[in-house]
Amino acid sequence: MSLPAGGFFETENPAEILRNEEGVFEVTSPYGHVFQVTCRRGSKMVISEISQPKFAKTPEGPAWQIRRVNRAVA
Repeated sequence: MSLPAGGFFETENPAEILRNEEGVFEVTSPYGHVFQVTCRRGSKMVISEISQPKFAKTPEGPAWQIRRVNRAVA
């Protein structure tokens, strides 16, 4: 499965979805933490936290949101 550019994809386990992907993704946790995840097929994922929630947020569901960032992996 290849994630499309633009829209969000929801999942309970982002690692499972991103395992075979290549590119840069923005991943938002159910608690509001936002991560940038760089994936290269055959390599480990590089994960950087890019924002924390401003206040404790109760998750509305167990879903993480994944969005492909329109950027090539160098």
